[in-house]
Amino acid sequence: MPGYAIRRPVANVYLVRQRDRRRLRELLQVLGVTLALGACGVAYVWLHVELVRSGYRVDGLEIELREAERQKRLLLLDAEYLERPERIRRRAVEELGMVPVEPGAVLFAEEP
Repeated sequence: MPGYAIRRPVANVYLVRQRDRRRLRELLQVLGVTLALGACGVAYVWLHVELVRSGYRVDGLEIELREAERQKRLLLLDAEYLERPERIRRRAVEELGMVPVEPGAVLFAEEP
């Protein structure tokens, strides 16, 4: 057998394990990139949730606005109905028993 094929036992008595600083640096870089991507993902999700929440708020406010406009139209129609002179005259005569004033019954006071 040739000399290079002889197996010799390896004596590892003097070997000491040292920290590999490159590996630690690589792990810290991977951790930093992972945290940065995670923060970006959380920010994206938070913005999306806020966008959806704002959309629901806008929809709710639009519904309230339409209801307020409808209520305003109804109140304006009711006010116009209540202000009609025929209705006021009829109610004065029927409910309150009032009669129209005769022209000679009114006396105007003169200013001094």
